[in-house]
Amino acid sequence: MADKQQQDGGSGKEGKLNPIELQKALKGMDYPANRDALVSLAQKNGAKDDIIEALGRIPDRDYEDPAQVSEAVAHH
Repeated sequence: MADKQQQDGGSGKEGKLNPIELQKALKGMDYPANRDALVSLAQKNGAKDDIIEALGRIPDRDYEDPAQVSEAVAHH
């Protein structure tokens, strides 16, 4: 099903990010990791601004795995 998220490459036009792009941005992360570490790695990995901004909005706590990060991004 081709929804808006897929059509725009997951840039978050409707508040949702492409989960594949999010995980690419976090490639190489050692968990647990806090928000600052996630944002820093995403920047280093050349993530798009919307992904970096979304990571910056999640609660500042330790995330145990990529699934926890994805869940936090989806809710903030």
